[in-house]
Amino acid sequence: MEKPYEKKRYTAIISPITTSILHYRKPFVVAWWAAAFPGFGHFMLSKYITAFILITWEVVMNNAAHLNEAIYLTMIGQFSQASEVLDQRWIILYVCMYVFSIWDSYRLTIEMNKYFMMANREDFPILIKNTNSLEINLLEKKRPILALFWSLLTPGLGSLYVTRILSVAFILTCWLIITYQANVFPAIHYTLIGDFQEARDVLVPQWLLFIPSVYCFAAYDSYISAVEINKLIDRYMTRELKKKYQALEFKMPI
Repeated sequence: MEKPYEKKRYTAIISPITTSILHYRKPFVVAWWAAAFPGFGHFMLSKYITAFILITWEVVMNNAAHLNEAIYLTMIGQFSQASEVLDQRWIILYVCMYVFSIWDSYRLTIEMNKYFMMANREDFPILIKNTNSLEINLLEKKRPILALFWSLLTPGLGSLYVTRILSVAFILTCWLIITYQANVFPAIHYTLIGDFQEARDVLVPQWLLFIPSVYCFAAYDSYISAVEINKLIDRYMTRELKKKYQALEFKMPI
């Protein structure tokens, strides 16, 4: 019989709208994504409320300080203009939260890895409440390459494929706001008709520099989620088959 405290160490929680999986992560990878875009590190750890706060702070403070615009001007060699456009009143606040996001995501990853190791010794308990009147989340294997493909086509679709609706809400909303503000789709239109000068002029650098981080993270997160869901199913099926169908006197051949 399981002890009461053992029931709390779930390695996965499967609800009708999302699949949250606890698995081993490299702290430096999570910290790197937090550095690429504050909030993404916590997003990977399924800490959605914290991620929302940090992502909102990143967008608001970055725009207030004109940081991306200054980075863009620096990249094209206009250093004096970059210094002038940077708003010193906001940049200090931005740096504090930026450093905190990296540090906290690194710290949390280490702690969650410890928790995962304890749950590993308790035979990977899983909480499955995957059905209600609005949505059904089937526990099925996914194809990581398909999750990657749909995310590359439109960020958020890969998360929809692996049934992480909260991720879809975050990523797709960010993608729509950023691409709209950066005038990405008008630039694509001008590019397709051969008006390259107008395509360049219509882009907004302050919003444009958000796009690589969001685009790459959406693809990475959906791919890793598909891989980990498949691992979870393998562990779950192995455990259930051993408990329910394998005879106790059966000796595994060597």
